[in-house]
Amino acid sequence: MLRLVSLAVACTLWVTSVAGEPSRPLVGHIMALLAVFEEADVLPPEASPEANALIHALIQTQAALTKSTNPSTRGWFAEALRRSEAPGAEPDPLEGLTSRALEAIVTYAETHPPTARPDVMAGFQEFNVSPADLDLMARVYRQARDRFRSTGRSIHRIYEARRRAMPLR
Repeated sequence: MLRLVSLAVACTLWVTSVAGEPSRPLVGHIMALLAVFEEADVLPPEASPEANALIHALIQTQAALTKSTNPSTRGWFAEALRRSEAPGAEPDPLEGLTSRALEAIVTYAETHPPTARPDVMAGFQEFNVSPADLDLMARVYRQARDRFRSTGRSIHRIYEARRRAMPLR
């Protein structure tokens, strides 16, 4: 896990330096999500291509969520977050890829796949997010959520505890 977190931090800082904007606090979201997936025992093995692909998917999706200027992609994200299952507490795209934002994106994509809209996918592709990335992220998220649910635990509470424990907030 430490290697995955180090890789996630390095990749996120690289994305930040390329974009020219400080987003260190956003690193903590990816680190917390990885920690949640590890706790659920759904994190791919450290050295596997799937682990690297998951880190890439999380980091680049967060970049698209927080920095995309593509109107169709921004609208798609906005609608996904607006329809989130937490009425009155919709995630804010500028806060990054929290567990609630990821859940909103995964849930919305089930009925409104971005792959069905070339204009939306164009915005994802600007951040090198592919349909395979979206599928991997959704699969791992659902596995973690279902594993926690089966034991009466909330993925969001676990995420929030992990997030508070992260050094980069």
